[in-house]
Amino acid sequence: LNMVEGQGYIHYRKGSVVMYAFQDYIGEEKVNLALRNFLADWQYPGPDAKFKRYPTSNDLLKYFKAQTPDSLQNIITDMFETITLFENKTESVSYKQLKDKTYEVTIKTISEKFRADSSGNEKPMAINDWIDVGVYGKDTKGEDKLLYLQKRKIVKKDNVFTIIVKEEPKKAGIDPINKLIDRHSDDNTKAVSKAEGV
Repeated sequence: LNMVEGQGYIHYRKGSVVMYAFQDYIGEEKVNLALRNFLADWQYPGPDAKFKRYPTSNDLLKYFKAQTPDSLQNIITDMFETITLFENKTESVSYKQLKDKTYEVTIKTISEKFRADSSGNEKPMAINDWIDVGVYGKDTKGEDKLLYLQKRKIVKKDNVFTIIVKEEPKKAGIDPINKLIDRHSDDNTKAVSKAEGV
């Protein structure tokens, strides 16, 4: 993203997804602070300015990095400096109602991560990322209602999550809001089914 030139579909489409995800990971206040600091330093280029040239996207990244915790520096690499793709998929979702009238939701997922070169050749890489897991119900109008959303540390391909919610679930999955660049984002969530024998 930081090296793109004349490719609007990357500027606007990937750019909007990345910036939304970035503020979700480090916080809107930190993103705004990075942008304020960048503007303060670079808004008046010229002989009397702090910097004697016009800024580039690499300069902006330094401000983003300064506001990103060490534990999340990898998202700068994934989102801005490389072509990193995820393959998150929900295999199955089941639930059972518990005695206290809550619902236990079991979500089975697959998560993979790939890095592509400038020619589009993809290579798998180890996954070690915080990714949202979510559960939806329905509101009174029949619209999706988020019952649970929390980042989980994903370090292997196959994962099973058990989540308790207070309302009957309708669908669930991994990265349900599509914050990450995913090769097939339409399989991130799946409708729930009642667990067998319940």
